[in-house]
Amino acid sequence: MRKAGEPESEAWLRSYHSDVGTERRTKAMPAKLQALGIELEPSPIDVLDLCCGNGEALETLYEAGYRNLLGVDMTPSPRLLEERRFAVRAGDACATELPPESQDLILVLHALHHMRDAKTVETLIDECWRVLRPGGRIAIVDFPNSPQIQLAFWFFRRQQFLFTPYLKYFGALIRDEWPFLKDYLPEFHKVWAVLTAKRFEIVLERHRLFYFYLTLRKPDGALAHAR
Repeated sequence: MRKAGEPESEAWLRSYHSDVGTERRTKAMPAKLQALGIELEPSPIDVLDLCCGNGEALETLYEAGYRNLLGVDMTPSPRLLEERRFAVRAGDACATELPPESQDLILVLHALHHMRDAKTVETLIDECWRVLRPGGRIAIVDFPNSPQIQLAFWFFRRQQFLFTPYLKYFGALIRDEWPFLKDYLPEFHKVWAVLTAKRFEIVLERHRLFYFYLTLRKPDGALAHAR
């Protein structure tokens, strides 16, 4: 069984990096970033995309005028490792080895549930706190444990009526992610408690049909290792 922090399976990687999934994520990314309160206009801030995947967020921000961009992923796309517009490297999101207080914005987009349990999510958030400068933000999009999510995942795991290329793509992802989704979802109340702990300020909180959007801010004057 896959454990938190282990690379995804070859089947998951093939599905995730497929043209169908990449095209859809690229189209959705500008609206997703704006929903998190991230302005799509030139900014000199340092941005870290944790679990950057195929780089759709990095590319969107670069096109918007951002230049200080870094992506970290356990298994980054080979194409991204050769990218010259921004830096991408293989690494553990829970232990980035980046200098303390070196980033202004950290993105964790559809990656939190890959941590599998609240304890690992807390390790990830501790690392974000360490790496963020005072006043820096962390922007998160992921699944809540809602009735509609439970129903949707049940549907996709049945492998029936997946007629379109996107439904087949998403169904393959969910089936491969289920070993850790089944642990993450029941622990979501603990995950949410970790995310909304008082050390961070909540800048933005939105709950939509299948996702939550949460932007947190590290208070001015906070120490890198304070917990």
